[in-house]
Amino acid sequence: MAHVLQQIVEEKHRELARRKALRPRRELERECQAAAPARDLAAALRPPPGGVRLIAEVKRASPSGGVFTESFDPASQARAYAAHGAAAVSVLTDEKFFQGSLEHLRAVRAQVELPLLRKD
Repeated sequence: MAHVLQQIVEEKHRELARRKALRPRRELERECQAAAPARDLAAALRPPPGGVRLIAEVKRASPSGGVFTESFDPASQARAYAAHGAAAVSVLTDEKFFQGSLEHLRAVRAQVELPLLRKD
């Protein structure tokens, strides 16, 4: 597994360099300022006395487990998590190793009001 993690880290360094070359920092900052306010993840994760909070994860595949299901529906999965009490949803957006996409994140956001984590 350490070998796979090293491959992921190396690929992320290359990907980040490519993305930085394609989009000026100021443009990204403007987009962030214009975006809707973030949901309060820290507050969502504060457990009630004697309780716990859960971050549920939406992912199509993993390097070690392969594709989990061919009928992957991230929005439906996130709705089910929200209905069953998840405090937040983590969405895998990495394409190469987890077969994710930004579209998965957008689809989840359109369906649930919970705080989201983008795992890339």
